[in-house]
Amino acid sequence: MEGVQHLKFPFDDIKLATNNFSDENSIGKGGYGKVYAAKLTLSGQQRTVAIKRLNLTSVQGEREFLMEIQLLSCYRHKNLVSLVGFCDENKEKILVYEYAKHGSLDKYLSSFELSWTKRLQISIGAARGFSYLHNDVGPQHRVLHRDIKSSNILLDDDWEAKISDFGLSKIGPSNVECTFLLTNACGTIGYVDPEYARTGILTKESDVYSFGVVLFEILCGRPVRNKDKTLFLPTLARKHYEQNTLIDIVHPNLKTQVKVDSMEMFSMVAYQCLKENRSERPTMTWILEKLEKALELQVDIKAEKLIRIGTWGRQSGDSQYYWSYELEQDYHLSKITIDHGDGIYSLMFTSESRGVVRNSNKVGGWASGDKVSEITFDGDEYIIGVNGTIGTRGGDKIISSLSFKTNKRIHGPFGQAAGESHFYVPWEEGRFVGFYGSAGPYIDSIGVYVKAYEEIIKVGTWGMSKPNTLADTWSLQLERNHHLKNVTIDHGNHIYSIMFTSEHRGLLHTSKLAGGWNGGEGGETLSEITFDWNEEVHAINGTVGLSNGQEYAGQTVISSISFITNKKVYGPFGHARGSPFTIAWKDCSFVGFYGLAGWYINAIGVYLKATT
Repeated sequence: MEGVQHLKFPFDDIKLATNNFSDENSIGKGGYGKVYAAKLTLSGQQRTVAIKRLNLTSVQGEREFLMEIQLLSCYRHKNLVSLVGFCDENKEKILVYEYAKHGSLDKYLSSFELSWTKRLQISIGAARGFSYLHNDVGPQHRVLHRDIKSSNILLDDDWEAKISDFGLSKIGPSNVECTFLLTNACGTIGYVDPEYARTGILTKESDVYSFGVVLFEILCGRPVRNKDKTLFLPTLARKHYEQNTLIDIVHPNLKTQVKVDSMEMFSMVAYQCLKENRSERPTMTWILEKLEKALELQVDIKAEKLIRIGTWGRQSGDSQYYWSYELEQDYHLSKITIDHGDGIYSLMFTSESRGVVRNSNKVGGWASGDKVSEITFDGDEYIIGVNGTIGTRGGDKIISSLSFKTNKRIHGPFGQAAGESHFYVPWEEGRFVGFYGSAGPYIDSIGVYVKAYEEIIKVGTWGMSKPNTLADTWSLQLERNHHLKNVTIDHGNHIYSIMFTSEHRGLLHTSKLAGGWNGGEGGETLSEITFDWNEEVHAINGTVGLSNGQEYAGQTVISSISFITNKKVYGPFGHARGSPFTIAWKDCSFVGFYGLAGWYINAIGVYLKATT
């Protein structure tokens, strides 16, 4: 238990949080005991957690309890449930996990709530977690779960899959064919690899078999055993797959949703997992690749991928009403009608294709402004950026002004821009296809839909627009499966230089220094940001100003910058002066920064990778 004492909770804290293990707090029960939802204070903030209290007579004993702590304190991944802490006091053995709002997958197998697309996304998330356990936990070893089943896949607020229950797991070498020889096979009836049950020899393919069973549960919307417990799903699914009658046992609600190509890819993967000969079963990496392809086939993703940038303005509140406008295929935005005054009251969009004109519903406009303006776009004119300001009306944030930048001109500003918080968002290598946000009396918030022709698009830059003799391009693009671990910032009145460190499988990779041509005579402060393993950059903001000093004064530089993650805000670093900028993103993954640099960081932009 060395090295994990910082995770230990006093029993009295657990008892208080669960209201003395009240049935009202109970959210689950198994052979190990009960699970309770509770609130605990962590790092000064209250968080909802799941507390598993093991029965003293539980089949999940000392060894399983220690394995959960050992494994989850060492290995972390977005698709593994996180261990918050534990209690080992007064003969009590208690595990504290992150809370998964929607509970376990088995509860939703037959539900009409889970669409086929959502089922695919859950399958992909689980496959990512298992692929990590088999391939990415560290050099020369892997983790075998040994009890893969739908009840051990939890679903969080966003229906993201979280693998749980590692009490039976084994950690072993990855460079041998047969990882373990065990006298008694462990697992759950119906999910256990028959070869493992027969021989007692455990391999990574034993996990693959169990995951194949789960995939067929997801497709067929039924548990592994029927009601009278006489027929196992693997036998039934293999029979129907081989006879080309699988559609007969697919969940009824999915039959009208699933595209043939998507189902064929998904079912082929599940069937391959159930191969009797272990050597014919795929790897988790292959499974993940094919499931992602099944999703692409379902949602018909081709060269273009949608990215949501923003939103700016109001982010929460009961009075918000979501709105969205997305151009239909082959339509061109021909007009925007704007009702404005001391803010942006409403927007309406007109599109055209081959002489056919379509008007959207008006968004916002519960009240009216002083003026109605119309922007009319030429046939070859398209939006390449938006900017505006965020103000406050009646105590609520709204969009107080807007401008639209096209490949030909700037339209605006409309509304009232004085003394407000600014945003400006250009993009490269992508095509504008719409707006979205929230609205009421005013336009409360706005974001942008962009279609990416390539896998990665560039958003920005902010700062200097062209290199000169004192500046050159710099770029950090994260390699596949790498996670941004550190950002080192040299700053004072400006941002002098930035350096990045990424991590994969415990190996660190540090980028070249961007900026800092002054030979190390930088700013007053050298700051380092260290991100948690499950922390991702969701936004940046900063200011663009002019450099000062005796040499190289008057350059356009990044004068300050902040990094916003899913957990906290880092910064600002530098001196916040000049023109502010802010950029946030949704439904896509941050994969790097780029820009211009010389003596200072002159410009910065963001690489975003579209996801499905």
